[in-house]
Amino acid sequence: MSESGVEMVWPALLKAWRKAQYEELWLQFRPRGSKDVFEAVEAAVQAANQAVDDAGWDDVFTGGVSDSDAGPVALMSRAGEEEGVRAWFTAFAQHLQSLGKSGRVTAAPEAFFPEWLSGAVEIPRQLTAFVSYQTKDLALLDADEQRRAWHVPAHLTASIADAGTAWGSFEGADVYLQRNIHRVRTKNPDVGQAVADAAAKFSMAGVTYLRSEPRRKVSMELSTLGRVCYEVMDDTAPWQERLAKVTRAMVAFPGDTDLAFVQYCHVYTISWSDLASVSPVLPHVKEYHVRYNRHLNGQYIPDAHGIQLLTDAHLAHANDLSDWIIEPLGAGKHFVQAKDLEPWYASIDPDADTLAKARADFGGMLLTPEIIADNPPPWRQG
Repeated sequence: MSESGVEMVWPALLKAWRKAQYEELWLQFRPRGSKDVFEAVEAAVQAANQAVDDAGWDDVFTGGVSDSDAGPVALMSRAGEEEGVRAWFTAFAQHLQSLGKSGRVTAAPEAFFPEWLSGAVEIPRQLTAFVSYQTKDLALLDADEQRRAWHVPAHLTASIADAGTAWGSFEGADVYLQRNIHRVRTKNPDVGQAVADAAAKFSMAGVTYLRSEPRRKVSMELSTLGRVCYEVMDDTAPWQERLAKVTRAMVAFPGDTDLAFVQYCHVYTISWSDLASVSPVLPHVKEYHVRYNRHLNGQYIPDAHGIQLLTDAHLAHANDLSDWIIEPLGAGKHFVQAKDLEPWYASIDPDADTLAKARADFGGMLLTPEIIADNPPPWRQG
C-alpha cells in the first residue's frame, strides 16, 4: 500500500462482524499523519451510504460517527449481505483517498459492561441526581438546533467534566468512557478532557466507574441542553452515604445550575429522558414536556423531591415551604431539603403521604400543561 492510500484490514473487520452475528459492525479509521480527520470520516460515511443506496443495497447503513483516541469510529448498524458491506467499505475508502487522507480502516475497539449491569440481573433503581446547567442563549437558535446540542459554555463544560471525574473515580474501578454512542474501557481514570470534548461535539458523553465485587457503580452522563445525570450504586454503603455522595455532585456549581434534584432511577440512567420511566410518575406532565421546555427549568419543577437545588424564581411560585430547610447558596440559588429525608430515600419509592404534602407545599412550582401553554419557548420556531 502506498503512503497515500487507505488500507482495509479485512481480517479484523470480518472477525468483528462475525462476533456481532453479522448484524452490525463498529469500524475505525486510523489516520496516518494528521489526526484532524473527523469531518473527512463523516463525509466518507455519507458518501458510502449514498453509494450503496444507489446500488440497491438498502440493508447496509452506517452512522453514529464518534471520536476515539486512535481515530474516528462509526457504527454500521445495518450490515446485510457481504457484497453490500464490501461495496460500502470500498466507497468509504475511495472517498477518504479523494480527500487526501491515508491510513487503515479496521474494527473499532468497544467495551461492554459486565452481565450484571447489562440486563442479565434485575437491579433495583439507584439514587440519581438530575442537574440542569445554565446554557448559552437558546433564543438565538431554531427549535431543531436547540434540541440537538450541549450548548454549555466551554469553561463550564470543562469544570463539570473535571469535577465529575474527580467525584466519581475510586480505587480499583474499571473505567468506561462514552463518546456519542461509542464506549471504550480505559486504564486512565482522568478522562475529564475527553468527556468535555465529546459533550461539546456530540452532546452525548459520560464516564462510568465500576467494580463487580462487591458491586459499586458511579457514573456521570452529559446530554443535550446542559442536562447531566449523576448516579451512585454501592452494595456496601447505606442509603445515607450514597445520598450524600450524589448530593455533592448535584451542588458542585450552584451559580451555574438552573435546577437539580435527587430521586431513584434505573441503574444506568443516561439522560433526563429516563424521567419517562420513573416512579412515582410525574404529577401533571409527561417526560417530553420537560424535554421540550428547557427554558422553564429555572422557574418550574417536574415534581417535588426531598433534595433540590432551586432558584429565586422557583421559590416565588411555592405555596408553603415552612416545613422545609432552605439554605441560600448565592447567585439566587437555594438548597432545599426536607427536614426528614428517611421517607424520601430510605426506600426506593417515597412515602405517598410525604410526597402528596410536598406537592401541595410546592404548589405553583410544579410544571403543568397550562404553564407550558402560557410560556412558549423563546427560540425560533420552524
